[in-house]
Amino acid sequence: MNVNKLSHELESINLQLSTIANMVTRWTDQVGKLKEDVHFSNEDDDNSSFEDEEETQQEKFGKIMRSLPHYEPKQPLLQALEVNFTNESLSTKDDTFGTYLQTECLNYDNVCSVLSTLLSIEDVSTMQLYAQLMQPNVTLKKVSKFSYSFTLLGERQFNPEDVVMPQLDEVVLVPTASLLASPLPEHRILALLPHKHENLRKKDPMRRFVAFIVQVTRQSIQLQFRRNNFPGDTALAQRFYVILRSRRTPFRYMYRAMQLLQESPQLRRYLFPTKSSLTVSSGATNLPNLALLNASIASNMEQLQAVKNIVNGPNIQAPYIVFGPPGTGKTTTIVEAILQLRLRQPRSRILVTAGSNSACDTIALKICEYFAGNKRLQTILADRAQESRLVTLDVEQDHQIIRLFSRSIFAKGLSAVHPLLLQHSNCAKRVFDFMSVNTLRQYGIIVATLCTVGRLVTTNLGKFNFFTHVFIDEAGASMEPETLIGIMGIKQQDTCHVILSGDHKQLSAVITSNRAAHLGLRHSLMERLLRSDFYALDDNGKYDHTLQTRLRRNYRSHPEIVGLFNKLYYNGELIPQAPPGQVNLAANWKLLPNPKFPIVFQATHGETKREFHSTSSYNALEVQVVIWYVKQLLNNGLGGGVRVTQEDIGIVAPYLGQCRLVTEMLRLQGYVNVEVGSVEKYQGREKAIIIATLVRSFASMGFMRDPRRINVLLSRAKSLMILIGNPVTLRHHRDFKFIINQCKLEGNYLFKKKDGARRPQFLIDFDDIEDEDESEEEFIPWYADMPEDICIPLPSIHYQLNTATYDSSTSGDSESFTDTSSSLSSSKLNTQLPIEMDNLWLCSPKKITMPLSCGSASLITNQKLLQLQIFAKRVIRRFKLKFISSLLKEVSRAQFVHVRYFFNECFNICYINFLL
Repeated sequence: MNVNKLSHELESINLQLSTIANMVTRWTDQVGKLKEDVHFSNEDDDNSSFEDEEETQQEKFGKIMRSLPHYEPKQPLLQALEVNFTNESLSTKDDTFGTYLQTECLNYDNVCSVLSTLLSIEDVSTMQLYAQLMQPNVTLKKVSKFSYSFTLLGERQFNPEDVVMPQLDEVVLVPTASLLASPLPEHRILALLPHKHENLRKKDPMRRFVAFIVQVTRQSIQLQFRRNNFPGDTALAQRFYVILRSRRTPFRYMYRAMQLLQESPQLRRYLFPTKSSLTVSSGATNLPNLALLNASIASNMEQLQAVKNIVNGPNIQAPYIVFGPPGTGKTTTIVEAILQLRLRQPRSRILVTAGSNSACDTIALKICEYFAGNKRLQTILADRAQESRLVTLDVEQDHQIIRLFSRSIFAKGLSAVHPLLLQHSNCAKRVFDFMSVNTLRQYGIIVATLCTVGRLVTTNLGKFNFFTHVFIDEAGASMEPETLIGIMGIKQQDTCHVILSGDHKQLSAVITSNRAAHLGLRHSLMERLLRSDFYALDDNGKYDHTLQTRLRRNYRSHPEIVGLFNKLYYNGELIPQAPPGQVNLAANWKLLPNPKFPIVFQATHGETKREFHSTSSYNALEVQVVIWYVKQLLNNGLGGGVRVTQEDIGIVAPYLGQCRLVTEMLRLQGYVNVEVGSVEKYQGREKAIIIATLVRSFASMGFMRDPRRINVLLSRAKSLMILIGNPVTLRHHRDFKFIINQCKLEGNYLFKKKDGARRPQFLIDFDDIEDEDESEEEFIPWYADMPEDICIPLPSIHYQLNTATYDSSTSGDSESFTDTSSSLSSSKLNTQLPIEMDNLWLCSPKKITMPLSCGSASLITNQKLLQLQIFAKRVIRRFKLKFISSLLKEVSRAQFVHVRYFFNECFNICYINFLL
């Protein structure tokens, strides 16, 4: 055997033995210290009882950590689902949650119980969507050797593509024999849980076959069996009852994190610091100078302070927070801090995690670039590698970082992964390497998503107090239970620091259940801490630098772009510092009337439609406008010799339906490299040019009311931002009204004349319109805000009446009207008639005939009557219909029950038929 090789192996064995010896020594010291700290009494029984309790606690903690049950939904929660999780249904059998509903306060005592309930609401709401996809009597069609497909039948209110996740979700094929022997439970949601028949032998007639989903469309599902689980073509020739289900892995990790938190009072106190336990420091601390790898940080006081505090050691009694608004260099700061820790503290072991793969990739790639290209860093690590690892306790030189991809990411393909990042991953050899915990402990920096960390916790990654630092990026975009996946089972000693970075004023977690979000699940751990007294700013804007750093200097965008979201969401605290040469690229663009204000609002009066079998919306006219702008930019550039490539343009849309339509139109034009994505996809991203299509037109704002979504949308562009939307609709939102008015003041409010010219004059002046409550917008006819000189074709629509119940048990002024909010089908309502409006034009408002009928019609509630009167006043003001005013005076509330046709678009109560 080669002497050098033998010597190397002996050194490796010696190192392993020394490591074990060190662990034993540390463990012995900890036990000895524990015995010294405990005040032994003369009663041996009490002493024994204390030790048994400690041992039982640790054993229970470890048992929870090593298991991952399915956490079946509890019966009270399923009953609450039937009444849409009302306060009464949630608090009847849960006093803790009942108290929380009154106080809306999450604290040390109720956190585990409350978050578990909120998580269950979200879990059950998601499972309910899968339950609607169950299919009886399904015949499989063979696609390839192990792949089959089937058609999705039946009506549904959502697009399966928006719910079912390929490579992650499963298909369960239930044969008739199994269904007869074990019928579906009363609550179909429970049928989504694993069943005992799935473990029967393959040839058993009751065996339920499980495959994973590889492709989803609106009308079909393609599934694939693993080779060792393939039942054969003969077994699959029968008809099946099909169940589509999620494995609910993230939920199960979060449930377990709640259990672990319940068993760890010390960690709960860490996450709920009190005045009595927290040592608060005023002002900035004086820290030693650092030899920075990124010299630009030296000129940024906030970034430098954050790096120094993290390296020096932040407060051990609460998490450290790096609050990073858009473009302020949050990632730059975190990467520098991680590298400085590895340079200055060779014994440091760092976990970097986030809720999304994109966030993990961003940080991991920047770290890899430093290891690959920074000469000073390479020299220091090479010199350290010459020293004995028994002394430094450092990792091997080529084990500085590992990006741990999940099996599902590997299955989707690694073509989009940067080669350098792939080289430092568990898929470096183009095969998936599961990597055991013992192997992972050989690395200094481990980067993985929160869900992957949950899997590693099951295998006890954090044992032996392995990690010294846990960095959780984009912490403002994760639910608190999700963030806890990265803490519980990982932080096992006081000296392990947790650093949260992100911006809670940008997008929060995507939550299926509006009820769970409203009750508090949408709030992140980072947001809750920043709103507490310990992280608050004082009257002078100062804060404790051992607990947090607030970045302020924006290096991404043009000052005027920064000015929009700075004023709307950051109290004017941001300082634009992007290099002018990088952000003034649109100064010579011929379509920009004011070159000093690179923000355009393009007024477009399209129609919001909904995709078939989907809740996602699209706006075809806005798509055409988007394509026109893309062509202009790619063909003509920005002027002054500035060319535009497809990679320079990012198109943002709030709905997946709009994204799909824009992508298809771009493909037909040959623009396949123009990136199109939702607001969620662009969080943490940037582009030189952003074109945003806002979709909502003459309709309610939907989730575009959320200021966090608007904040993300406004803060992605570096040099030019083009907003395309309907001002008539958007002006009802405070933030969009401010944006539109700014564009008008700066001369960059563009709109199209009816004769095709670029600068029309027909849009109404917003200052002449009274502000109304935003909720009223949902009841306004889509043509109500149009000026008198525009020809608007009215669509052909079949309208329905809503029903209401009149309570005659009351009398006088206390008459009660109760809206049942249910539409009657044509079979139940013989007065329903189609109103054809295709050939009608709202050119002249001087003549309108309203046919009235005293037949059976819907009743009007007090609230809707008030809304009707508000709308009538708007019509009077806009179209000067004086006869309506007199009509309202003559018609009493009781007579309204006999009106069949009256402003149907107003609230879907009555019909209107304009005869012009």
